[in-house]
Order: sequence, then C-alpha cells, then structure tokens
Amino acid sequence: MAKTRKGKEHDDESTGSHMPKLRYFGRNQVVSQYVETLGWSITEEETEIDVILVETYDNRSSEYLKRLEGTVALMRTALDVLEKENVRSFIVLTDHSAENGTKRPNVPGHVNQGTRPDGIHGFGALTVEVLGRMAAKKGAITRIVKHSGKTDAAVCSAVHYGLEALNSKKKYDVVHHDI
Repeated sequence: MAKTRKGKEHDDESTGSHMPKLRYFGRNQVVSQYVETLGWSITEEETEIDVILVETYDNRSSEYLKRLEGTVALMRTALDVLEKENVRSFIVLTDHSAENGTKRPNVPGHVNQGTRPDGIHGFGALTVEVLGRMAAKKGAITRIVKHSGKTDAAVCSAVHYGLEALNSKKKYDVVHHDI
C-alpha cells in the first residue's frame, strides 16, 4: 500500500507520529478530501512536503493561453514549489489527449511509437509529460498517470493508482490507469 512510502518519519511531540504532507495542485476538492481519507495531510505550505500531486484538466477555454492554465501553467506552479523544497515524490494525473488526436501521415498509430496531440489541450498534456522529467531530475520519484476518468470516483481511483505506483523502483515512469 502507498501509505508505507509516504515520507520521512520523525517525532512529533503533539501526536507522537508524523502525518505525511501532500501538496495538491488541481481544481477538484473531492481529490483533496479523498487523499485525506488515505491518511495524508493536505498542505498549502511549501516546506516539508512528502508528495506533490498535480491533477491536470481541460478548462475548455476558447483562448489558447487560458486553455493551457489547466496543464502547463498548473505544472509550472508545482515545479516552482519543487525547486524550493526537497520533495520525495511527484505525481501527475493527466488524460490521454497527448495521444488521442487525429492520425497524421507517416506517424505511427500506436501510443508507444509517437504522439498525436488532440488540440491545444493535447499539446499541454504532452508538455506536462515532458516537464515531469524535471521533477525526476530534481530527485523526486515521479509518476505520470494517464487515465480516462470522467467521474470523481474514477479520478480518485487514478490518484490511488498513482500513489501505489510510487512503490516501483523506477525514478520516472508513465503509467496508464483506465477504468
């Protein structure tokens, strides 16, 4: 279970144990509440963070730059926190829009052989994957979780899957979780 990999243990005089801290970047309050049920403490602070969780989203704006606020801008804000603090793990939840676009001539059709961004959001999702490498280079165990969750329950399932995926020995990995 992911709870065993939460973070640094140290003595806390008030409770006798360390409540691991997770910094959440996203828009879904349900995700924050779900993570708390798993035993994580959600924090807005920028110190002593064990895990950063970024949930990207498509805000469907008709303006290109605003459309990237749910992907690239959100990721950049999370990486700014990572630059200031030693964070053990970094999880990004994203959809399949970096690979679900229209097939182009001379581009392989399988997702492991190339990308097919689906519009501006797809390019944002693809950029988020690339930026995820920066987290790994900074020393954080990094997981990019591609999922197709449309409901709160499905997104929470992807969160749980991402936390569990931290148990792998890999420093950086892109994993798929489809319900």
